[in-house]
Amino acid sequence: MMKMMPPKPEPPSNEDCCMSGCEFCVWDLYDEDMREYQKYATEAKQAFEVQGKPVPEQLRPENLRDSMDPSMRAFLDMEREMAMRIQQEEEKNDDGD
Repeated sequence: MMKMMPPKPEPPSNEDCCMSGCEFCVWDLYDEDMREYQKYATEAKQAFEVQGKPVPEQLRPENLRDSMDPSMRAFLDMEREMAMRIQQEEEKNDDGD
């Protein structure tokens, strides 16, 4: 049985982000929502393909991209990588105690 497809997330407006490095930035939340949406869309697309049915327009790859500014995407990717490195360092330090 196929899951109900969630609506495609809307990107935050420029006024929604204060650009002060909040722990839970509206762009982080949008990114998480888009990743979940893309996961559901990929599963739905595969289900259509397995059944030999035409894939709806909204499930085509070009319609699954997020609407994030490329510089904001790069910034979030860099933040995520730094957070993972910090977490790895903390775990390494905890193991060494």
